[in-house]
Amino acid sequence: MGQNCFSMVLCRRCTVASLVLSLLLGHSLNLPAQAPPVAAPPGPQSNQPPPADAEKQAAEWREKREQAQAALNAVGAPAKAAPEATQEELQERRALLEQIVRGYDQQLGDLQRLAEARQRHADIVRTSNEWKGFPEPPPYTVFLADQLWDAAYSLRLTMEGLQSQLELLTLRFERAREALAAAEERLRQAAERLEAVKDPAQAGRERWLRDLAALRVQAASVAVGAAQLSNTRVEEELADTKARLAYEQRRLEAVAPHVVFSEADLDNVRARLAQERQRLEEELEQTLAERRRQSTAVQEAERRFESLRSKRPTRKTPAAETPAMARAKAAVELARAHMDNLVLQGDLLQQLIDVVEGERQLWESRFVITHTAEPGQARDAYHRFTPLFGNFRAARDYLRQQAGIVAEQISELENRLRLASRPRQREPLQQLVQAFHAREDAYTRALRRVDEAARFMERWRTEFKEQQKELPLSAHFDDWLARAAGLIQDLWSYEVFSAEDTIEVEGKKITGRRSVTVGKIVTALGILVIGYAVCLYLARLIGRLAVTRLGMAPEVANLIRQWSQAFLVTILIVVSFMWVKIPLTIFAFFGGAFAIGVGFGAQTLLKNVISGILVLIERPLRVGDLIEVDNVRGRVTSIGLRSSTVRDAKGMETLIPNSAFLERHLTNWTYSSRISRFSLRLGAPYGASSQQVMDLLANLALQHPLVLKQPHPQVLLDEFGAQARIFTLNYWLEIRPDVDPSEVASELRFAIEQKFAEAGLKVLPAA
Repeated sequence: MGQNCFSMVLCRRCTVASLVLSLLLGHSLNLPAQAPPVAAPPGPQSNQPPPADAEKQAAEWREKREQAQAALNAVGAPAKAAPEATQEELQERRALLEQIVRGYDQQLGDLQRLAEARQRHADIVRTSNEWKGFPEPPPYTVFLADQLWDAAYSLRLTMEGLQSQLELLTLRFERAREALAAAEERLRQAAERLEAVKDPAQAGRERWLRDLAALRVQAASVAVGAAQLSNTRVEEELADTKARLAYEQRRLEAVAPHVVFSEADLDNVRARLAQERQRLEEELEQTLAERRRQSTAVQEAERRFESLRSKRPTRKTPAAETPAMARAKAAVELARAHMDNLVLQGDLLQQLIDVVEGERQLWESRFVITHTAEPGQARDAYHRFTPLFGNFRAARDYLRQQAGIVAEQISELENRLRLASRPRQREPLQQLVQAFHAREDAYTRALRRVDEAARFMERWRTEFKEQQKELPLSAHFDDWLARAAGLIQDLWSYEVFSAEDTIEVEGKKITGRRSVTVGKIVTALGILVIGYAVCLYLARLIGRLAVTRLGMAPEVANLIRQWSQAFLVTILIVVSFMWVKIPLTIFAFFGGAFAIGVGFGAQTLLKNVISGILVLIERPLRVGDLIEVDNVRGRVTSIGLRSSTVRDAKGMETLIPNSAFLERHLTNWTYSSRISRFSLRLGAPYGASSQQVMDLLANLALQHPLVLKQPHPQVLLDEFGAQARIFTLNYWLEIRPDVDPSEVASELRFAIEQKFAEAGLKVLPAA
């Protein structure tokens, strides 16, 4: 339906142009008013017009083309030129007539190509319908399958090109149609201006402008018809290409299940590639030998040119080159061009040798994949040769770019050749053009071979993907497991960094680098985790043996446990690194920043560790001692390498750096003796007997079970207060974890209050 609408729009446009031109021009220009509307040719599934109609259409276009050519030949003749026309308008008329002639030529050519495309399309459809299979029974060789695949691949590329061409033609038609609409509008305006003119002199000018506008409409109409016919022709060629592709694909599908890649076929491929490689190597040797000879020729040409230039007389202003110098300079340029060609040819031959070798490896891999039942091997071979795809693509792009550059250089030389007027100037330029054409041929040859190899690689990749699709689910599952195992193995072997190591072989030290992989790091961490648990167990065992077998104090045994643990962990780190062959020099990998950080951090750490050692040697405090330091009072629960723990009366534990015991004031209530004196102060009224009060306080202290009998409690009359005599009760307690001096003092206060009340005394504040 889109094709019919396309034709209706064009027919309306062209019909309007025909009517206007017929009314305005008549026979003044001796040209047809317009090109008859070109209807869209029927599609591949429509009824084709009879050949007689096509011949009639072609004859009509030839006649109108001859009329336009005759009008073009008459442009500029004194008898035919209009007096009202300007030079620019005459030039525009000539250009329009040339455009009309070219348009008819294009239509005639497209009409012939359209007929040929329709004939090819009909032939391939008939051939496809009649084809029932290959006359030879299966199996078929791999070369037949490759030949069919190459044909299908070429047809796909042709289809892509035709589709792009069709898009361009559609855009061209739209532009031509817009130009036709604009030309028709200008023609109507010119006709209206002619009708409004009354002056005969002015009427001649307006008539000329109207005729020129009518010619623009005719040229635009012919351009629209040519664009439409080209569009129809490309559509027919695209349909023919699709039919051919379907035919070749059908033949390929018939061959694919029965393809056999035998050892004999592989031997034929090897022999063919070996012959090609030998031929390229011989050609490379000849090129190298010729390059050496050409190098001598270049030096000789340069020496001759320098000799002529040195003989030129010295002047203040440079003189023009003599003919001999010009010839010598051209000879140098030509010799260098030949030398560059030989260098390029050698490089391209070496590249082609690499291409042949890569193709041989691909054939070997293809043979292995064809005869293996394990998908893992096929996948490994595919991934091994995948980088070649990118290399071939890059080489192909490079060769195309260089070929384009050489084409531009040839165009520049041809321009110089056209501007050269003397034979002496033209001859070296012609030789130089020939040299650059030889360079272009070298690039074209290499590009053709690289394209052939790239096409084979594409065929190999397509074959691999098709084989992967045909695998059963179990094979895919096994392949996934193998790929997962491969990924884990790759991750396990991934090198994080390398470190320098020195090993001794046969009495000689060899310095090299070892890889530090993820597997080594994980193994070392596993050894460290397991070994650390073993080290903790051994350190605790050593601590218990130090107490039970050697009779050491618990705090000393704790220190031995901690030092044993640090020593065992150090040995564990060294052993784990040596086990997985990670050199200890990896610590140098972290560089000076690690050393600076360790220095700042170790400054305080070492101070506390050394202080802890001194504390354990001098023993100013032991585990269980009641101490007071930095306003913290409590019992020592542990003494470590870096810090010690103190638990206060509230049950809170405080970590105190060991350096604080040496740098600050330390009070140890149980340093030399666990017996300490505590005091209570109270006041008694002046009416009471002092001796009675003293005896009462002493007896109460002796009655408390935690107050020591020796030393004996002591009661002192401290002073005479304003309202009472002040007494002090001194008593001694053994500092033990189960003795709380505050609780003992509270119990004594309750007892004193009770006894004073029984004796009729009153407890007064000790103020």
